[in-house]
Amino acid sequence: MGKKILFGTLAGAVTGTVAAMAIFMGLLGSMAEKWYAENSACVKSMEDAPMWAMIVASLVQGLLLAVLLYRFGVSTFKGGLIAGGWVTLLMVLWYGLFTYSTFNAYTLSWLPIDVIGNTICGALAGGVIGWVYGKVK
Repeated sequence: MGKKILFGTLAGAVTGTVAAMAIFMGLLGSMAEKWYAENSACVKSMEDAPMWAMIVASLVQGLLLAVLLYRFGVSTFKGGLIAGGWVTLLMVLWYGLFTYSTFNAYTLSWLPIDVIGNTICGALAGGVIGWVYGKVK
């Protein structure tokens, strides 16, 4: 159990981070940059953001998915893709709606972009975790 969750956590964290970078810095880069510029009073620049906190956050999300997928008995990429997508969709939708209700910079126009982008990242991370679980004995 421990070895699977450790490898699943690391694989999920790396996959989710790379996917998020590709989506939010690559495909949606200009949209994200515009949002950052419009809300610069309350957003840290990437140069000022504590990298350690981003790494820990990615590991925590990877651990959450790894533990849940282990408990769900997932052992395939497809199973992890579906389970990781659902878990992430619900988590990001909850957080997005709560943030929209309390934070002026988080608008309804950003909500679907955030939810869809992060759900894709979580689904891919879950898929890789499921694949890892099928390989690690």
